[in-house]
Amino acid sequence: MTISFLTLFFGLITGSFPIELAVNGPAAAVELTVDDRASARLPGPPWKAKIDFGRELAPHRIVARALDAGGKELGRAEEWANLPHPLTKVEILLENVTAGVPKAAKIVWTNLQGEKPESMSMTFDGVPLKLDPEGRAAIPSHDLKTIHILAAEVRFSALRMVHRDVAYGGEYGSEVSTELTGVPLRSRRGRLPAPDKLAGWLLTQGGEPLAVAAVEEGPAQIFVVRVSSVAEVADQMGGKGFRFKRDRFSMQLGKDDQVRFVQPIPRRVAGSGALSDLFDISPVYTARDSGLPYALRNLGRLVTMPTALTDVPPEPRIADAVAVAGLEAMTENRRRAVLLLLTGNEARDASRYDAGTVRRFLAALRVPLHVWTLGPPVPGSLAADWGPASELQSSGSLDAAVAALRRDLDSQHIVMVDGRHLPQSIKLGAAARDVELVTAAPPN
Repeated sequence: MTISFLTLFFGLITGSFPIELAVNGPAAAVELTVDDRASARLPGPPWKAKIDFGRELAPHRIVARALDAGGKELGRAEEWANLPHPLTKVEILLENVTAGVPKAAKIVWTNLQGEKPESMSMTFDGVPLKLDPEGRAAIPSHDLKTIHILAAEVRFSALRMVHRDVAYGGEYGSEVSTELTGVPLRSRRGRLPAPDKLAGWLLTQGGEPLAVAAVEEGPAQIFVVRVSSVAEVADQMGGKGFRFKRDRFSMQLGKDDQVRFVQPIPRRVAGSGALSDLFDISPVYTARDSGLPYALRNLGRLVTMPTALTDVPPEPRIADAVAVAGLEAMTENRRRAVLLLLTGNEARDASRYDAGTVRRFLAALRVPLHVWTLGPPVPGSLAADWGPASELQSSGSLDAAVAALRRDLDSQHIVMVDGRHLPQSIKLGAAARDVELVTAAPPN
């Protein structure tokens, strides 16, 4: 039998949240847990419930277990909240299961922006299957003695498609998948040892050792939330002795490190039967485009996306944008940081979450946060809520702030461990030497 989440856990989620499941097979009940704690039990269809994520913004693991009348597990599915999620989700559901062998499969998709697929396709062990208008295909006769692969591809445009594979049969008997989790470490002695020398360095909270597959040393990513307008940033920096034209390519990060901007005013879009807020993200900029101060002054203007605009909140949501930037910083398992650039006199923030909540969230995600202000924070302004900040009082202080950010990124190493884990569920083992887990606070 198969069980799958139909709900898209996109965005920032706290409190009571509705979920929906697809269950195919003789399940007598479905049990739901959040972070291994019992949350709900569904006695039958419709397979819908509400689960409570609590008031604190944090990553969560949600598990649904299909049970028979005696409480034996027949199948399970898992999802993750407050972790990176694509705008589109594709699942393959196995149907008409007899003696454990499915006779059909169906493609199920959810798209947050309301886009419709241009085409869909599915293969069984590499052989194309014929889909009906609902995305369902009959599966050729087969047994469960060997592993079988179903692959689906949903194309939304010439440039964007979503691929999904499921495997079952053989020693597994049901769907399996292999994933890796990137764990950011900060080293006090340069490069880390080879992956085969890192046994016992990382453990689960329960003390189980995690197998290290690789160490990622590629380019870093920094996500900038710039609250001030481009003109205001240019005016403030121009008045502090920054030699704009001559120093365009000065004060750089690593030559391949990437800078992207997260817009603090979201767009509300209609998709998947509900309204959602999206924070637009700019293209990638590198040292080939400019140094970081030039980028802050001139780059990262609003980039629109092809979605139906239904509403634009009138005020910036600074804290929410910083939280989204933290999620984006985790997406590609690279060295990372978030930079919040304030004028120092902001008085209002229309966010759902406050600065303290978001700082704790970034700490759980293990994404460092740097806060810069264009001048001394005004008493009572929002800048004080974000804690210590680098005040850009002169070209020299700007240079020092960029250098501190560069040191932070250069000290990071991403250790890839087998399986998918909540970032806050991993700790250092006794074997770890001269390293620390990255937190939201940058190093001194």
